Amino acid sequence: MQHRAFIKFVMLAILVCPANQVSGQSVKLGKYKAQPQTITKVRIASAAVLTEKWDKQTNWERIERMVRKAAVEGGADVVVTLEGALEGYVINEVNKEKDPERKAELKKEFFKLGEPLDGPYISKACDLADKLDIFFVLGFLELRKRSLFNSAVLIDHEGEIIGRYSKTHFAQGYQVNPDFYCPGEDYPVFDTPFGKAGILICYDRQLPEPARILALKGAQVLFVPSFGSYTDTDGWNTILLRTRAYENGFPLVFCHPYQSLLITRRGEIKATGNPGEIVYYEIDTSPENYEGRFVNRRPATYLPLTEENPIK
Repeated sequence: MQHRAFIKFVMLAILVCPANQVSGQSVKLGKYKAQPQTITKVRIASAAVLTEKWDKQTNWERIERMVRKAAVEGGADVVVTLEGALEGYVINEVNKEKDPERKAELKKEFFKLGEPLDGPYISKACDLADKLDIFFVLGFLELRKRSLFNSAVLIDHEGEIIGRYSKTHFAQGYQVNPDFYCPGEDYPVFDTPFGKAGILICYDRQLPEPARILALKGAQVLFVPSFGSYTDTDGWNTILLRTRAYENGFPLVFCHPYQSLLITRRGEIKATGNPGEIVYYEIDTSPENYEGRFVNRRPATYLPLTEENPIK
């Protein structure tokens, strides 16, 4: 990655903003906010990890192995993993259980899987990113106070968390989940040396508004960790993701255990990956690529988008 060693030197010498401490884990959500973009070419890897449900240790071993391979053998600057990579995405197992006693047991086990930002596996992920000198997107079940969130963190090449996004839309709805399993409420973009990055998780991609909000906030690349549905290259999911990239003018990386899609800002498929594979795509985030991408919008005509029930 361009100027990577220089950036590390600068970040050691200059404290851009105070670190937010989350029970001991360093979180610097605004670490690069005051800095100009210094990198325009970045090699991204999508690591389609095949996970085991409920087994964080096994999953971490697989994640670490694939991330190391992507960085060391594949030369990746950024490695993206899938939704719920750490625990194997088990909310559906909880929701579909019909037996009341077994369901109660599963809820307890589900809650125990929650990983806080200062948890042991997030710490391992931070250490790994630091050692490999990469940016790392990890999907996991996050414990925050007494609630769980379907989250993904963006860790920088110094092992610090510079972004966290929690899934805002649930395909299964909002009434069937355990009371402590909560959706996120906002769409942050994260400043990095290679530009502004956005994250959406799985079903979020099926609605146009989340991706557009991120683009309007300046996102220059979109990462989409997923565990739900996917299709072949001619199916609805691939067409939808190509549309999301094209309509918002940013490259998109879709990481699913059974498929990777790396798509250009013009909606063209650059690379695809199969189950358990790592695929790569070098993107260009030069600021001039994003100039005027929304020049023809007419926001004054979009008022129905802000209404709860626009159809009367």
